Amino acid sequence: MHELDALTMERQVLTSAELMERASEKLTEEIVKIVPKESRIKIFCGSGNNGGDGLCIARMLYNQGYDYVTAYRVKDFSVEDDFPEISEDDVVVDAIFGTGLKREITGLLAKLVEKINTSGARVIAVDIPSGLSDFSILPATVIKADTALKIHSPAVSMLLPENEDIVGELKIIDIGLESAENFDGPYNLLTRDDVKKMLKPRKKFSHKGTFGHSLLIAGEYLKGGAAVLAARACHRAGAGLVTVHTDEKLVNILQTATPETMLSIDELPDLEKFAAVGIGPGIGQSDTAKGLVKKVLSLGRPAVFDADALNIISAEKLHRLIPKNSVLTPHVKEFERLFGKTLNSYERLELLRKKAVELKSVIVLKGAYSQIATPEGEVFFNSTGNPGMATAGSGDVLTGIITAFLSQKYTTVQATKLGVFVHGLAGDLTAEEKDCQGLIASDIIEMIPFALKKLA
Repeated sequence: MHELDALTMERQVLTSAELMERASEKLTEEIVKIVPKESRIKIFCGSGNNGGDGLCIARMLYNQGYDYVTAYRVKDFSVEDDFPEISEDDVVVDAIFGTGLKREITGLLAKLVEKINTSGARVIAVDIPSGLSDFSILPATVIKADTALKIHSPAVSMLLPENEDIVGELKIIDIGLESAENFDGPYNLLTRDDVKKMLKPRKKFSHKGTFGHSLLIAGEYLKGGAAVLAARACHRAGAGLVTVHTDEKLVNILQTATPETMLSIDELPDLEKFAAVGIGPGIGQSDTAKGLVKKVLSLGRPAVFDADALNIISAEKLHRLIPKNSVLTPHVKEFERLFGKTLNSYERLELLRKKAVELKSVIVLKGAYSQIATPEGEVFFNSTGNPGMATAGSGDVLTGIITAFLSQKYTTVQATKLGVFVHGLAGDLTAEEKDCQGLIASDIIEMIPFALKKLA
């Protein structure tokens, strides 16, 4: 962030004060949206740039008709008795430290943090809750925010589940910082602009063969819904043709629920006929399922491995057989079964990177801000999705979407990025229309075309 500030000031011919004014204006705009004018606002300002933002915000709020705004410079506090009273009816703005903190908060400021946290006041953090560093997990002394207004992009720590109650609602504030071409860190945020650049327009004289034939190996008896969801999602995401290899007891169900889909039973068809293969949704862990997974692995053909396919790989210790350029889509428990437990999310993130490089494959760790690790050791945090997507069948839908993009001749990394982002965006569009609470996997499928339209 320090380098981006300097680059922006150089290219846009700005002084530090002018950039601070711009940032404070954007931060104030966001505060005005969520804080009523009659509120008592107490802004705690440190001695650095974060504190400067806080002082500017105080002035701007006062000029916009907020009559009960008080800014405190924390360097003026000598003892605890200097702290102002904070009630549960107050709004506290934390502008004490901001990003880049490399030490634990101690002494008098630790007492101030404790007072803010126990006050019951609504807390808004400017940039990052004071005490939280870029990669820390559950620091001992940290402001617990209800809302964090992060400038430009989130810190990795803000995207990890342990810190959810510290960060609160995360809002990214764009202040027009320049892009850094030479940034060499492994962590990236996958955004709409990134995905829009990847999408290929459809040409007038295209036909179904242009967009590939997907094979989904999915569904055992009593788990036919997983096959239906994966197949329907695969169609909606643009595969030209979709075949599902499944249990013959599910034939009538699949032909009724997804008439566009062709079916295969008994012998697994020749995988070379297909542009992409996905295996795992609802296949169970029977001997038949194990045989299917081993057959796909033995052919050395890249595939999308999900759900029970991953569990079989774990149980049978088949990791070394995973073809390079495959896609693995585990949730946290499946990831632990595959690669072992870790002490926290940051360790798991590092293990995710390591295994993607070792397997020369893409691994998607599903969850809030799903993490996509590439064979090159990069990680992309997804910026779409919502808690309503934590529902049965959502992962089957993702498998169908990624398989569809692979069929359309996207690279493995491109297809996975597109699949994860579109899956989340379709979920967000559903939540806007129906709310999170009652969201089901079939809703996500119906919104896939609308998500793609938003990216066109």
